[in-house]
Amino acid sequence: MSAVPERPAGWWTRFKAWLVGWVARLLLRTVRLRVIGRELLDRARGPGRPVLYAFWHGRQLGLFKANPEPRLTVMTSLSKDGEMHTRICRRLGLQVVRGSSSRGGLAGLLALGRALREGSALGLAVDGPRGPAFQAKPGILALARQSGSAVVPITIGYRHAWIFSSAWDRFLLPRPFTRAVVAFGQALQVEQGARQADLEALAGTLTSRLQALTAQVDDEAGRR
Repeated sequence: MSAVPERPAGWWTRFKAWLVGWVARLLLRTVRLRVIGRELLDRARGPGRPVLYAFWHGRQLGLFKANPEPRLTVMTSLSKDGEMHTRICRRLGLQVVRGSSSRGGLAGLLALGRALREGSALGLAVDGPRGPAFQAKPGILALARQSGSAVVPITIGYRHAWIFSSAWDRFLLPRPFTRAVVAFGQALQVEQGARQADLEALAGTLTSRLQALTAQVDDEAGRR
């Protein structure tokens, strides 16, 4: 599934994607995972309405291990890095559309809406693609308004992880055999008549819920 035509990737990009995907799958097998708040997810699910998962950009890796959906679609950027991310996500069992708020955004949102109608849940890094980190943008809420689906905050915390502090998203890479905690938060519903100002206000609510949830999982995991 693609929002815009994709150019064939070079052999180096394909090799890096294969290598990173293989290492990621091996690493995630060693992580000892505990899930909390699943009852909030069950409550948010409705018949024929897949949910929208909202998470932080720098904490997405471990969430692959906790994916509760038979079909999950994510969006990656149209950049060269986005091409590698696309291949990695597909190796980890996800469906992918291409686009971002800075390039190919409309086509990406249309493709995400189509995936929802076809029964796929969506996962969106709500502070991407360029930040600021830990500040949700209203794009996912616009999708919720259109589809009637609930937005479910989800995040992960590790007891031991490497932090890429020079990256804008402070990407977390779990250390092998570490403990991890994934938490689902209280869902947000968006009325069909919501205006842009309403979406901006809800983005603030989503930010607060995800920030509080992130502090909770870090504490539960005993982060060091």
